[in-house]
Amino acid sequence: MSFRVFAPATIGNVASGFDVLGLAVDGLGDSFEISPAAAYHIEVAGRDAEAVPLEPERNTVTIAAEAYYRLAGIKPRPFRVKLQRSLPLAGGLGSSAASSVAGAMAAAELAQVGERPDLILRAALEAESYVAGPHLDNIAPCYFGGLTLVQDTETLKIYPIKLGLELYLVLATPPIKIHTKDARRVLPTQLSTAAWTRQMAHCTTLALALASGDHEQLRFGLTDPFAEVARSPLIPKFNEAKARALELGAYGFSISGSGPTCFALTADRSQALQVGAVLLEVFGPETSLHIAKPRTRGAEILL
Repeated sequence: MSFRVFAPATIGNVASGFDVLGLAVDGLGDSFEISPAAAYHIEVAGRDAEAVPLEPERNTVTIAAEAYYRLAGIKPRPFRVKLQRSLPLAGGLGSSAASSVAGAMAAAELAQVGERPDLILRAALEAESYVAGPHLDNIAPCYFGGLTLVQDTETLKIYPIKLGLELYLVLATPPIKIHTKDARRVLPTQLSTAAWTRQMAHCTTLALALASGDHEQLRFGLTDPFAEVARSPLIPKFNEAKARALELGAYGFSISGSGPTCFALTADRSQALQVGAVLLEVFGPETSLHIAKPRTRGAEILL
């Protein structure tokens, strides 16, 4: 019994929705070829393959699988995994979440006990926590697809939000690495009441605007005075890129997850192409560019 798992790229935070909002990206993700084996064996090819640990105790695919078996009370069923990477490591597109979700889904498929979303999410969270800390804003959209709202990490309260407008995503990944744990260290540990209230206003407006299709409110919601302000100095030419994207009419421009990938939301493909050309000009020709719509489906098992 061999099968493949595809896990999509995700945008964590979606600007002001720090650790709460996540969005799946169409046409970009990692692929995992799974086959039963006597012991875990990991092969990796593609982007940043040389930096991915091959030891089962350090790889998020197998960490998530083992967590799933333990949580389900099932004897572990080891497997061979051939990972074909398209997502950058430490790039802000949810690569560790993709591996975590894929590992948990692979374990569930091999166990043949029926897919239990709560166990898959909890197992994926355990693996994600190993490399990036306990947050679900990449795991949730990777598993469910679309836009997701994480209400509570402990109780796995996650709510999909149907988008009320058509969007194009422009993703630009400069040729640098930013690890999630490092990016969290630059965040302020305390906020004034005024700053906290302002962040709440942007985040709640963002969720409402995306659900209702309110274009003007979307611009306000995509303003992030918390994480973006602290993390943008880690990304050379971020402010210039943002200014140029907004000049072209993008709804907003911010950092995907911990970065360095940046994203713009635009109304149509023509505008997205214009913004993408400008971002390549600002960040340089070694920048990776991806233009797509949000992905409505989550991670999939392909037999």
